[in-house]
Amino acid sequence: MISILIISALVGIALVSFRQAALSNQLLLSKIDSQVVAEGVVLSDPILKTGQVIGSYRKPDQNSALFKLLYLDGIRVDLPLRIRFDASESIEIDQRISMKMRLIKSKERKVAALGVVNGQITKIGQVRNLFKATSIIRDEFRNLTPDNQAGALIPGLVLGDTSLQSQEFTQQMRRVGLSHLTAVSGANFALVATFLFWFLQFVIKRLKNRLLIVGLILFLFIFLVRPTPSVLRAALMSAVILLAKYFGDRSLGIPSLAAAISVLILVDPIQSTDPGFALSVLATAGILLLSPKIESRLSQQVKNTWIVQAISIPVSATIFCLPVIVLLSNQLSLVTVPANILVAPVIAPITVLGFLAAILAPVIPLLSSLLIGIATPFAHWIVFISSAMSATPVVAFNRSITFMFIFAILAYGVWRGKRLLIYLVIALVVVQLNLTYFGWPGRNWQVANCDVGQGDGLVFNLGSGSAIVVDVGPEPESIDNCLSKLGIKSIPLLVLTHFHSDHVGGLSAVVGKREIGQVWISKLAKPEGSYQLAMQQLAGLNVKVVQQGERYFLPKFATKILVVWPQLVLGQMPTLPGDGSVVNNASISLIIKNDLISVFAGGDIEPAAQELITNSGYLSQVDLLKVSHHGSAYQYLPMLDKLRPRVAVISVGQQNSYGHPDPQFIAELEGRGVQVLRTDQSGGISLASPNKIRVTGKEWWQIRWG
Repeated sequence: MISILIISALVGIALVSFRQAALSNQLLLSKIDSQVVAEGVVLSDPILKTGQVIGSYRKPDQNSALFKLLYLDGIRVDLPLRIRFDASESIEIDQRISMKMRLIKSKERKVAALGVVNGQITKIGQVRNLFKATSIIRDEFRNLTPDNQAGALIPGLVLGDTSLQSQEFTQQMRRVGLSHLTAVSGANFALVATFLFWFLQFVIKRLKNRLLIVGLILFLFIFLVRPTPSVLRAALMSAVILLAKYFGDRSLGIPSLAAAISVLILVDPIQSTDPGFALSVLATAGILLLSPKIESRLSQQVKNTWIVQAISIPVSATIFCLPVIVLLSNQLSLVTVPANILVAPVIAPITVLGFLAAILAPVIPLLSSLLIGIATPFAHWIVFISSAMSATPVVAFNRSITFMFIFAILAYGVWRGKRLLIYLVIALVVVQLNLTYFGWPGRNWQVANCDVGQGDGLVFNLGSGSAIVVDVGPEPESIDNCLSKLGIKSIPLLVLTHFHSDHVGGLSAVVGKREIGQVWISKLAKPEGSYQLAMQQLAGLNVKVVQQGERYFLPKFATKILVVWPQLVLGQMPTLPGDGSVVNNASISLIIKNDLISVFAGGDIEPAAQELITNSGYLSQVDLLKVSHHGSAYQYLPMLDKLRPRVAVISVGQQNSYGHPDPQFIAELEGRGVQVLRTDQSGGISLASPNKIRVTGKEWWQIRWG
């Protein structure tokens, strides 16, 4: 046994070394951060990736695909790349292409580098017939689905094609724990195979012949859903299940699974570092080990074997995958297992009907449409469950090590039968969750600064679920979660200080989910792309451009607002290093106050604008300063002496590339007796007068409702 382990370890180390050496190709490494001419073959269907907010700007949307690099500046190579290219470019899987690109180091272990394409892509030759035929099937199938969320879900459930799904619905599925349904897995292959075996038994009596036919169909199914590493992995895992199931020997399953794992790692050792590999193995193990027990229990109440298996397969796979899913996301949805149980009965009908509809789509579109029509109500059920359960809070872990520690203790308690230990751990987790639930923002909070990363999101409480919101952060999910936690359902006034993406990127979550009275915007319509997108999202709302000196009173909420910037005419101001002084200095700056608290919030104004504001005569002492520009070094210190805040809040992302906040400026604040709070260290921050401060906390041991 020891000899086998040693030999296995040596073989594994050697293979990983060879693979790593191949990925560390010296020619490619010498070209990193430079422009090259690349030629190769596209290995996956392009996927549209929404541009990320980097600093103040959002990158443009791009397509992403796996790529086999064959020639680098005319020199023959054989390396896997990830390529990103303009969303308007139309290329297909198996297409040989040539283009200019810039090579960048990639954190993705299975590729040698990331190639960012510049200019047009040149297509070379034709796509092979098998890929061309399957692409036609996918396109025709996609075109026949209804134009709604249920229709968009069907191609994902059947073929792993999520191109029709909205980003919001995808996030909703992920939050509930149903996103795995649209990733082709061993369960998809198992369900298709189970149906084929059931159907063929009426036509072909010999098991061996049925097995061969099913194997051939599943081989073709691989190309329909695309022969990516994850799909090939799923196909091999499903073969393990079929061997165990249809040769009538359950004990064959685990040795076959072990053999499949060994083959996959020997062929591609880097897969062992891929979370998808762990999920595939666990899903298969769940189907082999847990599914028979679920089947045994269900068969006592349900006599139809097909229905029993349709429920037991996805549920058992989900339960086994749950620990890894939590480790990857640092959150545990308490509705994941119930949601998967509720949708389990409809997965099989959608998969089978969709499979048949996809095959028939190019040949008999009318019959295909009929099958899709039958499957659509089942898909509506998944949409309903996802929507209904998405509002349920999740248990969030600041660090995955916390979950690992709790999981290990509970597993030990179950294994050793120590009920007291299990109850104690559960009790401690429940107490911690209740403390965090009632601890933030506190019953009488007046102002909260949401933890939106490198961006701004300030909330001034007006009571009864209403608030003034100043900026909405870079991404919708963060600001949405924060406003939900704060209980904000109505926003009488939404202020977008300026149009940098780290201040307006989350707008869709605020506009789409809450009642908004009036929106104030900066007079400078730049950056143009971000401005246009924001105005599209604000269509139909009462939008107003404000200027220095305007005063407003919200009598219903006994709240006063003074606009201290910008001026009607913005003069020429110095340009400082960074993302854009002109846009920053056009930020709306406000003093908001009621009988309990007063706040100054100035967007990203820089020293030139701060000096003009300081000398304008509009400033007065405030309780809270929302520090401008994430605490950058560019501050006009005399403005601090005019405002004389007791507390300063800096909204900033952890380990940001800008070096925010500036240590010297923090020292200036503290030297004036100002208490400094930072979202990168404290998380969400809430304040209530006089000086009652609560934070969500970012310590590694923190567990909270998310």
